[in-house]
Amino acid sequence: MSRTFVGMPPFPTAARAALADTQLRSNLAHATTTIRAKRAAVVAEVDDWEQLRLRAAAIKDDVLLHLDEHLVRLEESLTARGAVVHWARTAQEASEVVVQVARAHGVDEVVKVKSMTTQEVELNEHLAAQGISAWETDLAELIVQLGDDLPSHILVPAIHRNRAEIRTIFEREMARVGRPAPTDLTDDPARLAEAARLHLREKFLRAKVGVSGANFAVADSGTLVVVESEGNGRMCLTLPEVLVSVVGIEKVLPTWTDLDVFLPAAALVDG
Repeated sequence: MSRTFVGMPPFPTAARAALADTQLRSNLAHATTTIRAKRAAVVAEVDDWEQLRLRAAAIKDDVLLHLDEHLVRLEESLTARGAVVHWARTAQEASEVVVQVARAHGVDEVVKVKSMTTQEVELNEHLAAQGISAWETDLAELIVQLGDDLPSHILVPAIHRNRAEIRTIFEREMARVGRPAPTDLTDDPARLAEAARLHLREKFLRAKVGVSGANFAVADSGTLVVVESEGNGRMCLTLPEVLVSVVGIEKVLPTWTDLDVFLPAAALVDG
Protein backbone atom coordinates (compact mmCIF):
# COMPACT_ATOMS: atom_id res chain seq x y z
CA MET A 1 0.00 0.00 0.00
CA SER A 2 1.36 3.42 -0.94
CA ARG A 3 -0.71 5.44 1.53
CA THR A 4 -0.99 5.35 5.29
CA PHE A 5 -4.50 5.88 6.61
CA VAL A 6 -5.38 7.26 10.02
CA GLY A 7 -5.35 4.40 12.49
CA MET A 8 -3.12 2.14 10.40
CA PRO A 9 0.02 0.78 12.08
CA PRO A 10 3.44 1.93 10.82
CA PHE A 11 4.70 -0.02 7.80
CA PRO A 12 7.36 -2.04 9.69
CA THR A 13 4.72 -3.19 12.16
CA ALA A 14 2.20 -4.03 9.43
CA ALA A 15 4.87 -5.80 7.36
CA ARG A 16 5.88 -8.06 10.25
CA ALA A 17 2.26 -9.02 10.83
CA ALA A 18 1.70 -9.72 7.12
CA LEU A 19 4.85 -11.79 6.78
CA ALA A 20 3.75 -13.88 9.74
CA ASP A 21 0.37 -14.56 8.12
CA THR A 22 0.94 -17.87 6.31
CA GLN A 23 -2.50 -17.84 4.70
CA LEU A 24 -1.92 -14.37 3.25
CA ARG A 25 1.50 -15.40 1.89
CA SER A 26 -0.03 -18.50 0.31
CA ASN A 27 -2.82 -16.46 -1.29
CA LEU A 28 -0.39 -13.95 -2.78
CA ALA A 29 2.08 -16.57 -3.99
CA HIS A 30 -0.63 -18.50 -5.81
CA ALA A 31 -2.23 -15.41 -7.34
CA THR A 32 0.94 -13.68 -8.51
CA THR A 33 2.37 -16.87 -10.01
CA THR A 34 -0.81 -17.40 -12.00
CA ILE A 35 -1.04 -13.78 -13.18
CA ARG A 36 2.60 -13.57 -14.26
CA ALA A 37 2.40 -16.83 -16.17
CA LYS A 38 -0.71 -15.71 -18.06
CA ARG A 39 0.79 -12.32 -18.88
CA ALA A 40 4.03 -13.87 -20.11
CA ALA A 41 2.09 -16.16 -22.42
CA VAL A 42 0.11 -13.25 -23.92
CA VAL A 43 3.15 -10.98 -24.31
CA ALA A 44 4.91 -13.78 -26.17
CA GLU A 45 2.16 -13.63 -28.81
CA VAL A 46 3.01 -9.99 -29.67
CA ASP A 47 6.01 -9.70 -31.98
CA ASP A 48 6.68 -5.99 -31.39
CA TRP A 49 5.82 -5.66 -27.70
CA GLU A 50 8.76 -3.40 -26.84
CA GLN A 51 8.18 -1.25 -29.92
CA LEU A 52 4.54 -0.93 -28.92
CA ARG A 53 5.59 0.37 -25.51
CA LEU A 54 8.01 2.85 -27.07
CA ARG A 55 5.33 4.14 -29.45
CA ALA A 56 2.93 4.63 -26.56
CA ALA A 57 5.59 6.47 -24.54
CA ALA A 58 6.36 8.77 -27.48
CA ILE A 59 2.67 9.67 -27.87
CA LYS A 60 2.40 10.43 -24.15
CA ASP A 61 5.52 12.61 -24.23
CA ASP A 62 4.05 14.63 -27.09
CA VAL A 63 0.72 14.93 -25.30
CA LEU A 64 2.43 16.46 -22.27
CA LEU A 65 4.11 19.07 -24.47
CA HIS A 66 0.72 20.18 -25.80
CA LEU A 67 -1.51 19.23 -22.87
CA ASP A 68 -3.24 22.61 -22.68
CA GLU A 69 -4.35 22.34 -26.31
CA HIS A 70 -5.57 18.75 -25.99
CA LEU A 71 -7.58 19.47 -22.83
CA VAL A 72 -9.36 22.40 -24.45
CA ARG A 73 -10.09 20.29 -27.51
CA LEU A 74 -11.40 17.47 -25.32
CA GLU A 75 -13.76 19.83 -23.49
CA GLU A 76 -15.04 21.20 -26.81
CA SER A 77 -15.64 17.70 -28.19
CA LEU A 78 -17.38 16.45 -25.05
CA THR A 79 -19.58 19.53 -24.80
CA ALA A 80 -20.57 19.23 -28.46
CA ARG A 81 -21.84 15.74 -27.71
CA GLY A 82 -23.99 16.81 -24.79
CA ALA A 83 -21.66 16.21 -21.85
CA VAL A 84 -21.13 18.71 -19.06
CA VAL A 85 -17.45 19.19 -18.21
CA HIS A 86 -16.38 20.12 -14.67
CA TRP A 87 -12.76 21.04 -13.87
CA ALA A 88 -11.47 20.09 -10.42
CA ARG A 89 -8.16 21.26 -8.99
CA THR A 90 -8.20 19.04 -5.91
CA ALA A 91 -9.52 15.69 -4.71
CA GLN A 92 -12.06 17.56 -2.59
CA GLU A 93 -13.38 19.49 -5.60
CA ALA A 94 -13.63 16.34 -7.71
CA SER A 95 -15.58 14.50 -5.02
CA GLU A 96 -17.85 17.48 -4.47
CA VAL A 97 -18.84 17.47 -8.16
CA VAL A 98 -20.10 13.90 -7.78
CA VAL A 99 -22.01 14.87 -4.63
CA GLN A 100 -23.65 17.78 -6.44
CA VAL A 101 -24.71 15.59 -9.37
CA ALA A 102 -26.14 12.93 -7.05
CA ARG A 103 -28.09 15.51 -5.08
CA ALA A 104 -29.35 17.22 -8.24
CA HIS A 105 -30.92 13.90 -9.24
CA GLY A 106 -32.28 13.11 -5.79
CA VAL A 107 -30.29 9.93 -5.14
CA ASP A 108 -28.57 8.60 -2.06
CA GLU A 109 -26.59 5.85 -3.82
CA VAL A 110 -24.45 5.40 -6.91
CA VAL A 111 -22.98 2.36 -8.67
CA LYS A 112 -19.31 2.47 -9.62
CA VAL A 113 -16.95 1.05 -12.19
CA LYS A 114 -13.51 0.13 -10.81
CA SER A 115 -11.50 3.35 -10.84
CA MET A 116 -8.11 4.07 -9.33
CA THR A 117 -8.74 7.80 -9.68
CA THR A 118 -11.81 7.65 -7.46
CA GLN A 119 -9.82 5.49 -5.04
CA GLU A 120 -7.02 8.06 -4.93
CA VAL A 121 -9.37 10.99 -4.27
CA GLU A 122 -11.21 8.91 -1.64
CA LEU A 123 -14.54 9.46 -3.38
CA ASN A 124 -16.39 6.70 -1.53
CA GLU A 125 -15.46 8.15 1.84
CA HIS A 126 -16.49 11.64 0.76
CA LEU A 127 -19.84 10.40 -0.54
CA ALA A 128 -20.48 8.43 2.64
CA ALA A 129 -19.87 11.56 4.71
CA GLN A 130 -22.64 13.21 2.67
CA GLY A 131 -25.06 10.32 3.16
CA ILE A 132 -24.54 8.80 -0.28
CA SER A 133 -23.67 5.11 -0.64
CA ALA A 134 -21.21 4.16 -3.39
CA TRP A 135 -21.52 0.52 -4.46
CA GLU A 136 -18.47 -1.07 -6.05
CA THR A 137 -19.44 -3.42 -8.89
CA ASP A 138 -16.08 -4.83 -9.95
CA LEU A 139 -15.89 -8.30 -8.39
CA ALA A 140 -12.59 -7.73 -6.62
CA GLU A 141 -13.58 -4.24 -5.45
CA LEU A 142 -16.88 -5.68 -4.21
CA ILE A 143 -14.96 -8.25 -2.16
CA VAL A 144 -12.79 -5.50 -0.68
CA GLN A 145 -15.78 -3.28 0.08
CA LEU A 146 -17.88 -6.02 1.69
CA GLY A 147 -14.88 -7.13 3.72
CA ASP A 148 -14.34 -3.57 5.03
CA ASP A 149 -10.86 -3.91 3.60
CA LEU A 150 -8.39 -1.93 1.51
CA PRO A 151 -7.29 -2.85 -2.04
CA SER A 152 -3.91 -4.54 -2.08
CA HIS A 153 -3.06 -4.26 -5.80
CA ILE A 154 -3.78 -1.72 -8.52
CA LEU A 155 -5.13 -4.37 -10.94
CA VAL A 156 -6.34 -7.13 -8.64
CA PRO A 157 -7.50 -5.41 -5.44
CA ALA A 158 -8.53 -8.61 -3.66
CA ILE A 159 -5.42 -10.60 -4.53
CA HIS A 160 -4.83 -11.20 -0.81
CA ARG A 161 -8.08 -13.16 -0.43
CA ASN A 162 -8.67 -16.82 -1.29
CA ARG A 163 -11.92 -18.47 -2.31
CA ALA A 164 -12.87 -19.67 1.17
CA GLU A 165 -12.40 -16.19 2.61
CA ILE A 166 -14.49 -14.66 -0.18
CA ARG A 167 -17.32 -17.12 0.49
CA THR A 168 -17.28 -16.18 4.17
CA ILE A 169 -17.37 -12.45 3.34
CA PHE A 170 -20.31 -12.92 0.97
CA GLU A 171 -22.27 -15.02 3.45
CA ARG A 172 -21.63 -12.58 6.27
CA GLU A 173 -22.00 -9.22 4.55
CA MET A 174 -24.19 -9.35 1.45
CA ALA A 175 -27.48 -9.48 3.35
CA ARG A 176 -26.48 -6.38 5.32
CA VAL A 177 -26.35 -4.17 2.21
CA GLY A 178 -28.66 -5.88 -0.28
CA ARG A 179 -29.53 -9.26 -1.70
CA PRO A 180 -28.08 -12.00 0.52
CA ALA A 181 -25.75 -14.70 -0.69
CA PRO A 182 -27.40 -18.01 -1.69
CA THR A 183 -27.88 -20.32 1.27
CA ASP A 184 -26.02 -23.11 -0.53
CA LEU A 185 -23.05 -20.95 -1.59
CA THR A 186 -19.77 -22.80 -2.05
CA ASP A 187 -16.25 -21.55 -2.73
CA ASP A 188 -16.40 -22.62 -6.39
CA PRO A 189 -15.36 -19.55 -8.46
CA ALA A 190 -18.40 -19.85 -10.72
CA ARG A 191 -20.76 -19.92 -7.73
CA LEU A 192 -19.02 -16.95 -6.12
CA ALA A 193 -19.29 -14.98 -9.37
CA GLU A 194 -22.97 -15.93 -9.63
CA ALA A 195 -23.61 -14.70 -6.10
CA ALA A 196 -21.95 -11.39 -6.95
CA ARG A 197 -24.03 -11.02 -10.13
CA LEU A 198 -27.29 -11.66 -8.29
CA HIS A 199 -26.33 -9.26 -5.51
CA LEU A 200 -25.33 -6.51 -7.93
CA ARG A 201 -28.22 -6.93 -10.34
CA GLU A 202 -30.72 -5.25 -8.03
CA LYS A 203 -28.32 -2.33 -7.56
CA PHE A 204 -27.83 -1.94 -11.33
CA LEU A 205 -31.56 -1.99 -12.01
CA ARG A 206 -32.45 0.69 -9.45
CA ALA A 207 -29.41 2.95 -9.86
CA LYS A 208 -30.04 6.39 -11.33
CA VAL A 209 -26.41 7.58 -11.20
CA GLY A 210 -23.29 5.70 -12.25
CA VAL A 211 -19.69 6.71 -11.59
CA SER A 212 -16.67 5.67 -13.62
CA GLY A 213 -13.13 6.64 -14.37
CA ALA A 214 -11.70 6.32 -17.87
CA ASN A 215 -8.66 4.59 -19.28
CA PHE A 216 -8.44 7.08 -22.13
CA ALA A 217 -10.08 10.38 -23.12
CA VAL A 218 -9.83 11.05 -26.85
CA ALA A 219 -9.64 14.77 -27.55
CA ASP A 220 -10.69 14.91 -31.21
CA SER A 221 -13.79 12.73 -30.82
CA GLY A 222 -14.85 13.45 -27.25
CA THR A 223 -14.69 9.75 -26.43
CA LEU A 224 -14.16 8.32 -22.96
CA VAL A 225 -12.85 4.75 -23.08
CA VAL A 226 -13.43 2.34 -20.19
CA VAL A 227 -11.66 -1.02 -20.45
CA GLU A 228 -13.25 -3.81 -18.40
CA SER A 229 -13.51 -7.57 -18.40
CA GLU A 230 -16.56 -8.59 -16.38
CA GLY A 231 -19.51 -6.74 -17.91
CA ASN A 232 -20.10 -4.75 -14.73
CA GLY A 233 -18.53 -1.68 -16.30
CA ARG A 234 -20.92 -1.83 -19.24
CA MET A 235 -23.85 -2.09 -16.82
CA CYS A 236 -22.70 0.99 -14.90
CA LEU A 237 -22.10 2.97 -18.08
CA THR A 238 -25.42 2.21 -19.76
CA LEU A 239 -28.16 1.44 -17.21
CA PRO A 240 -28.18 4.54 -14.98
CA GLU A 241 -29.81 7.72 -16.25
CA VAL A 242 -26.72 9.78 -15.44
CA LEU A 243 -23.00 8.97 -15.68
CA VAL A 244 -20.25 10.89 -13.91
CA SER A 245 -16.74 10.09 -15.16
CA VAL A 246 -13.87 11.15 -12.91
CA VAL A 247 -10.87 11.39 -15.22
CA GLY A 248 -7.33 12.58 -14.62
CA ILE A 249 -5.85 14.92 -17.23
CA GLU A 250 -3.08 12.39 -17.90
CA LYS A 251 -5.64 10.12 -19.61
CA VAL A 252 -6.04 12.38 -22.65
CA LEU A 253 -5.03 11.14 -26.11
CA PRO A 254 -5.07 13.40 -29.20
CA THR A 255 -6.82 11.19 -31.75
CA TRP A 256 -8.95 8.07 -32.14
CA THR A 257 -6.13 6.31 -34.02
CA ASP A 258 -3.91 6.57 -30.92
CA LEU A 259 -6.10 3.85 -29.43
CA ASP A 260 -4.54 1.45 -31.95
CA VAL A 261 -1.40 1.71 -29.83
CA PHE A 262 -2.78 2.10 -26.35
CA LEU A 263 -5.51 -0.54 -26.24
CA PRO A 264 -3.13 -3.44 -27.01
CA ALA A 265 -0.56 -1.97 -24.63
CA ALA A 266 -3.17 -1.67 -21.86
CA ALA A 267 -4.19 -5.29 -22.35
CA LEU A 268 -0.59 -6.36 -21.73
CA VAL A 269 0.14 -4.08 -18.81
CA ASP A 270 2.36 -5.67 -16.19
CA GLY A 271 0.26 -7.11 -13.37
